[in-house]
Amino acid sequence: MRETTCAGCADPFDGQPAYLVQGARWMGRRRWCGDTLLICAACHDSRRGYFNADHKTTPITWTALVGRGEQQAPVPCVACGQAVIRNAEPLLKRVTCSAACSTSLTRSRNGNKGSGQPCETCGEEITTGRADSRYCGPACRQKAYRQRKSHA
Repeated sequence: MRETTCAGCADPFDGQPAYLVQGARWMGRRRWCGDTLLICAACHDSRRGYFNADHKTTPITWTALVGRGEQQAPVPCVACGQAVIRNAEPLLKRVTCSAACSTSLTRSRNGNKGSGQPCETCGEEITTGRADSRYCGPACRQKAYRQRKSHA
């Protein structure tokens, strides 16, 4: 799943490289949520959002590029191809631009085949999703939860 707009100013990337930064989003009710964010060059250069205290004008705050070491040249995300600029990190083996791309990559390496086992609720074969899936979809998972709660 590709993020196409900057987290700071909501401008589209339009093929330009994005900066992958450690930051947080304002979630409301006096709460920030930690996240890795993609921001454009203008937001990175102007430091808009850098240690931001005024969450009403800019709903993000960020501290530094992801990773340790020197800044890398733009590298494409291995899942979606978005050019990402981050620091060189010897322990980060692949570059992904978001948690959604990381999940997508993991599932595609699994073949997105599912477990092949029958669903615990309806008995239909599980053909998509993770290799350890127990249910064929969210409806069956919710139905199983409600059955467990009613028998408890």
